[in-house]
Amino acid sequence: MIMEIWLKILAALSPALVLAIVLVRKDLRPEPLRWLLAAAGFGVLTGFGVLLLGFTVLPNVSTDTYFGAMVSSFIDAAIPEELLKFCALYLVARKCRHFDEAFDGVVYAVCIGMGFAGLENVLYLFGADDEWVMVGVSRALLAVPAHYFFAVIMGSLFSLGWFDTRHRTRYMTLALIAPIAVHGVYDTLCFSMAIDEALSGIILLAFILGFNFIRKCSRQLIQLMLKIDRYVLAEKEI
Repeated sequence: MIMEIWLKILAALSPALVLAIVLVRKDLRPEPLRWLLAAAGFGVLTGFGVLLLGFTVLPNVSTDTYFGAMVSSFIDAAIPEELLKFCALYLVARKCRHFDEAFDGVVYAVCIGMGFAGLENVLYLFGADDEWVMVGVSRALLAVPAHYFFAVIMGSLFSLGWFDTRHRTRYMTLALIAPIAVHGVYDTLCFSMAIDEALSGIILLAFILGFNFIRKCSRQLIQLMLKIDRYVLAEKEI
């Protein structure tokens, strides 16, 4: 029993931890470990915040219809989750004096996102009873990477707004709206696959294409942020 508990915890946290470490290692000037851990802690707190909202304010809409699936995806998940993550990222940027490069937005957003995803995974795996292994594998391949992609999108746009004061409002708005939109569509497709078997194949194809698209976009955004930092560092050395 004790061994199974530890295996569930390991299976829940490992995917988020691996993705965070891989991303952090790309940073040209690594951030202090205490701030990375603090950001992950904020991510965990956002998870508890969403749970609290779910028990008190959010409507918990049924996903038995396509419209219900869409409404639930945005109202019960995408909007509160990404809004709280955005607030956590803004708090880190305001308080952390090491937030001084474009890629830092991605680093801290991913740490926040992986903290959230880790907590979410723990809750899902401990609620899956005997099917926890299958749930753990599916979430490691889909849900956790999805949260990673949402975080990369948010962090990149947030950094563009943070350091470009002329267009701050535009980028900050996109940093909130874009992850909400992508997250909401992702969840809508997930819920919709179980509604009508006749359309499940088409929805699955749309899901695969969409997932691959946001993966490529995330990779390009990471490269763009790193390119900006390399340019700025080169300018400082001249």
